[in-house]
Amino acid sequence: MSWDAVLEAAPREFGAPDFDWADGPFRADEASVLAELEIVQKGKAALQAREVHLLAQYSQMRAARGVSKYVSEEVGEHLDWSPGHAARQLSVSEGLVTRQPQTLAALERGEVDWAKARAMYEVCRPLTVEHAQEVEAGVLADVPRFYKSLRDKANRWVKKVDPDGAEQRRLARRKDRCVTFTREDDGEAFLGIRGPVEQLYPAYVRIDQHARRLKQQGDTRSLDQLRFDVAMDFLCGENSSHIKTIVWVTVPHTTLLGVDDKPGELVGVDSLPAQVVRELAADPKSTWRRILYDPASGMITDVGRKRYPPAAMSENVRLRHPRCTHPGCNRPSTRCQIDHTIRHADYGHTCLCNLNPRCERHNLCKEQPGWHVEQPEPDVVITRSPLGREVTVRAEPIADPDPPPY
Repeated sequence: MSWDAVLEAAPREFGAPDFDWADGPFRADEASVLAELEIVQKGKAALQAREVHLLAQYSQMRAARGVSKYVSEEVGEHLDWSPGHAARQLSVSEGLVTRQPQTLAALERGEVDWAKARAMYEVCRPLTVEHAQEVEAGVLADVPRFYKSLRDKANRWVKKVDPDGAEQRRLARRKDRCVTFTREDDGEAFLGIRGPVEQLYPAYVRIDQHARRLKQQGDTRSLDQLRFDVAMDFLCGENSSHIKTIVWVTVPHTTLLGVDDKPGELVGVDSLPAQVVRELAADPKSTWRRILYDPASGMITDVGRKRYPPAAMSENVRLRHPRCTHPGCNRPSTRCQIDHTIRHADYGHTCLCNLNPRCERHNLCKEQPGWHVEQPEPDVVITRSPLGREVTVRAEPIADPDPPPY
């Protein structure tokens, strides 16, 4: 359907203001632009509802055949989603279809967007189906306009329909406690802690009070900077002096040969400034391991062999592939198994051409009917799903190749 056809149908489908759309999809009049944005928003919600139905339908079809364990991998590979994202989308979709039909219907009509529908799912997840649908009815009878207002209203209804379940819900939520790490841009990262408020709030207060005390004593750092530095001292000890660091350094082989004086880089950190690398190098608690690479290609040629060969080979494999080689999986290779592409029992060789890192789940996944993995080269892993789609994962160069002439 063309965009013009969507706009023509939109006022009837979604109850949007009936403007004259003759000027095309882009117009100078601000009111028309806002009206069109409203249509787009409601259209997105309707499409999201259709996606929910399809995801739940596919999951149910696979479950009926007894092959539902790796549905998230199948969907993720087909839609270019990570398995984790696919699993979350499948979970929400199945919950909305089987437990919360009123929320799904509101999404189809564009009365709530995806964020609000997901909030309803999350708030109602610990409830029985009957209680979840009571909460739905109460919240959707007069849908709050804003996300936080809807979530707050849903929580009030949860307490109203199931006051005796508060302790069970609290214990259920406690099982979700976790610590997460997310790498961001420009050498930054985010460390998150989720858990019981009665534990985390006192921890925050302690950090905040210590930071404010330092500020009152004349420290020139901002409060946010002080809170961060105080938290790091609490977690790692002052100056992190008792933390042993294993540092991998890339070294062009031309540097060792004396051909040039190219600098090395710290592996695993994006664009780490040279001064920081030098500070780590000076740390007596750090253990340095050398990685040689070819400046012409940027690919690894050798890993410093401080340990016996099998360990060195495993390290080489993990450095070539810093993540699980299953399509879309972001589990670090340091937390993966070193897997034989052709099983050792099937006379597969223990060599770089037949080894790749796979997390435990995806190591098992590749052995399921319909899955097939090939490794035509040490740096290339091809995975074919039961749907017949092939995805190639290539090892990334550990450094940008030099422009010719080398």
